[in-house]
Amino acid sequence: MTSPALFLTFISGLTVAHYAAAGAPEFDVLKEINALKAALEAIDVPKVAFSARTDKGGTYGNFQGDITLTYNALITNVGNAYNPTTGIFTAPVKGLYYFTFFAHSGGKNRIKLDLRKDGTVVAGIHDHPSTSDSADNAGNAIFLELEQGNQVYVTLLAKTAVWGEGFVTTFSGVLLSKS
Repeated sequence: MTSPALFLTFISGLTVAHYAAAGAPEFDVLKEINALKAALEAIDVPKVAFSARTDKGGTYGNFQGDITLTYNALITNVGNAYNPTTGIFTAPVKGLYYFTFFAHSGGKNRIKLDLRKDGTVVAGIHDHPSTSDSADNAGNAIFLELEQGNQVYVTLLAKTAVWGEGFVTTFSGVLLSKS
């Protein structure tokens, strides 16, 4: 049972006891309980959270142009707001969201990813190629206030690459609060 439901049960019990002691008709008690229930449901925050990873087999990238990176292997997708086919998260409600994205690549490949909100870059990660190390990692996180319908996605920039298998190149997001 959720906290609002427990609260409603507690308040309902107090309300019934109060009206019963006062000799009030049962109809008024039910009316009061239904009003409390409606108020709690109106403030209920939907559950929205996703984590996905790339499952593309080895090095992925070095394309001539920028692409939306599709994190095609879902780990979780509560609320189904992330589309693993397109790589796009669509905000189901207005609110404050938190996003993270991480990438791994071989040392000879450059990593450059941008997190975009409706096409505008809001965060990025970048790592230069190197011959002195065998692998590179990069990551970033951001809070975003989104309107219902805003889209958030990661762009893999031209002539850059990520490691496309395992659990090292990931994209996650969660609704923190509805506004």
